[in-house]
Order: sequence, then C-alpha cells, then structure tokens
Amino acid sequence: MAEIKRRVLVVDDDVEIRGLAVDILSGEYEVKEAEDGLDGWEKALSWRPELVITDMMMPRMHGYELCKRLKGPDGIAGVKILMASSKPFATDKAQAIQDGADEYILKPFAVQDLRDKARQLLSADAPKPRSAPDSPDLTRRSSFLAALPKPEGPLPVYVHFWGTRGSCPTGGINTVRYGGNTSCAEVRIGDVPLIIDCGTGLRELGGALNREFSDRPVKGHIFVGHTHWDHIQGFPFFTPLYNPRNTFTLYSVRGAHSSLRSIFGDSMAMDYFPVPLSSLACKLKFVELEGAVDLGVAKVSFHHLNHPGVCIGFRIETQGKVITYLSDHEDFGRLGGDSDMSRRQDAAVVDFARGSDLLIREAQYSEKEYSSRKGWGHSTYDDVVRFAEEAGAKRLALFHHDPEHTDDIMDANVKYCQSLLAQDGAKTECFAARDGMRIDL
Repeated sequence: MAEIKRRVLVVDDDVEIRGLAVDILSGEYEVKEAEDGLDGWEKALSWRPELVITDMMMPRMHGYELCKRLKGPDGIAGVKILMASSKPFATDKAQAIQDGADEYILKPFAVQDLRDKARQLLSADAPKPRSAPDSPDLTRRSSFLAALPKPEGPLPVYVHFWGTRGSCPTGGINTVRYGGNTSCAEVRIGDVPLIIDCGTGLRELGGALNREFSDRPVKGHIFVGHTHWDHIQGFPFFTPLYNPRNTFTLYSVRGAHSSLRSIFGDSMAMDYFPVPLSSLACKLKFVELEGAVDLGVAKVSFHHLNHPGVCIGFRIETQGKVITYLSDHEDFGRLGGDSDMSRRQDAAVVDFARGSDLLIREAQYSEKEYSSRKGWGHSTYDDVVRFAEEAGAKRLALFHHDPEHTDDIMDANVKYCQSLLAQDGAKTECFAARDGMRIDL
C-alpha cells in the first residue's frame, strides 16, 4: 500500500516565496498552494490540509483572519498553522499566536528551518479524516462595491490636511506653524469628501463640513490605514456623525483581533467615552476591504505596509489624478536587511505609488534618530526622498511628523529633503504637510 502523505497548504501572495516553500516541502508532503488569504480559506475547506503555512500581509484576507477562521467553528479541527512573515515585530508574533497560529517563522526562511517547523508541527499528530465540513460558511466580504454613477465632466480635486502629526497630539508654542493634530487628510472631489484617517484633526474637519453643508446632507467616505490611537482618536469628536441626515461609509481591512465595527465600538465604550457607537445618529456603514473600491468619483486601492499590526496605505485615482497616502511604514530592506525578498517587497510599495501627482508619505526620523528607533515601524527622511524619486512622484508631502520635532526642526528637515532631491537632479517638489494646508490638483 502506498504511503499516505500529510497534506500541507502554502498561502502567500509572493509567488517566489510560495514556490520556494512548495519546492522545499513537496518531496516529503502532498503540497498545494493558494495565492492569497481568501483563496487559502476556500482551498483549505475543500482540501482539508493538516498544516497551513500562511503569510501575514495578503490581499483580500490577511493571515490573522485566516488563522481565526481555520481554528474557528467553521474551520478544520486539529489543523496546524505556521505563520511565515517578514515582520519581526514582537506584537505581530504575539497576535498571530493569539489568533490561532501554532508557530511563527521569519521570511526569508532557511530551507532546514522550514522543514524543521513543518515536521515539528506534524510529528505529534496522526493523519486525520478529510471529510468535508457540513455546510461551511463561505460568506465573503465585498471586494468591489457596486460602482456609483459616474459624473459628467471633470470635478475639482484638492487635498486638505487637518492633522499631520504622528504618534500623539502635540500642542504648544513650538508647533504652531506645522500643527499638532494627529493624522487626518481630506481628499475632496467636487462635493464628495474622502477622509483618510481619524486622528484629532478630524474634529476640525467636522466643524468645517457642518459650516459648509449647513442644512444639506453630507455623504462621505472614511478610509482608515490602521487603528492605532493616533489614527482613530478623533472619531468620537467628528460631529457630522451625530446628524441623522448624513451618511458615512468607513473602510479598512479587518482588524487583527476583531471586526472593524467592534474596534470603533470598543473605542467608544463607556469607560472611555460617554456616547456609545450605537447612539450615532448618521447612517454609518463599515466595510472590511478585500480589494479596490469604485466610488464613482474615484477608485481607491490599498497595499499592506510594514508597521506593527495590520496597516495599509491608499492610492486614490480620480479625475485623471493620483494621490497616494502611505502613513506608518518602515522599508523592508531597512528593517530586515537586503535580500531578494525585501527588494521585491520594497519595489511593490514603490509600484503602488508610481506616478503619483501627490505622494503623502510618513517621514518621522533623521538617520541619527532612526539608529535608536529601528523596528518601530517608521521611516527616515532619506528613505522617503529615495522612495519618491523611484516612484516618480510629482509632489512629496512629508507627513506624520514626530512629536519631538518643533517648527524649527521641521524647517531644517524640509530643507534637508529638498537638498537631497536637488543633488539627485530630481524634479519632485517637496514640502512638509501642515495642519490647515490645502493643495489643489
């Protein structure tokens, strides 16, 4: 009787890493591959593998969610999960284990390390029955929203910065010119506001919308790159949410620990805020992204970034213009060292931003500051200037300013970036975003 090989499913959107894992394991196991998290979930339910090796940052469904589904009531009893990621942050490893991963391995992995991990996870268990589950829940969150009617003729487009500070709000006399509100930018397309991040700057944007629209209803879209405090702490103070005439849709990927709605609901729990999420009067919808969305006036796509937890950047294509927003990102090569994989990952982020009319990019540290803050998930000015050149951005807005950077320090940092671009003969216009600044495109 022929030996029955154990079943291993490799889930990764990096075709080279996926192929390498398949090559390493196929001699010892029966191996199949999936190109992203949702593909992995569907193949796992139909094929019933005993070990799933999954990446963390993938389109349509990230690795955290895949772990929870595989270990959940509609998943596969006894399945082992090995999370393979290029992110070395301790918080990510801890979250992966909490969500159901049995082991964690850093990419790029050594051949023997992957073999050893697979053998270790499979050695304690005998092969299990592979019957299909009863009526599995294959409910999928919407990848593409139904396109709204396209307007006739071009609409005016501008970007208004309402909060440009990173990490925490910074008030006082030393940040008057650049501002101290945390991350919030508005991309206005005609009368349609697209809001990116909900830092403390969102409160002032709310007041401005109330004054502008007056008795007219506001129909807006809110995109959240990640749910760390400095990117969501303005949400409860956004007064248009309390107007029953208004409609807002909030978009992001599913959180590592819970649903998007739950995260915002928990942030407004009674221990933290006197008004619960359920009491907001507007029509509010949460959409967990699996792909690009077509809003009629704009197409918005996302790309995973290198920051502790689940973090994405956005590319907005509208009226013949491209605006790319990348907040909280540490270059893969900087953090993990130069390798074929890190070069591919960094190149993919550059390609995502390629041809931007306006690139809004987090730039938090000088080279000296970075030396003691490596692994915090943030970029240096040198990294960001090089990135803008490679992406061919027409304008570069430095963003997510460090709370320790005073107005005078910011002036010096801007001049430094402009000098780097001049030395390279680059045509990119560089400036630092300021609270209240408006850029017409």
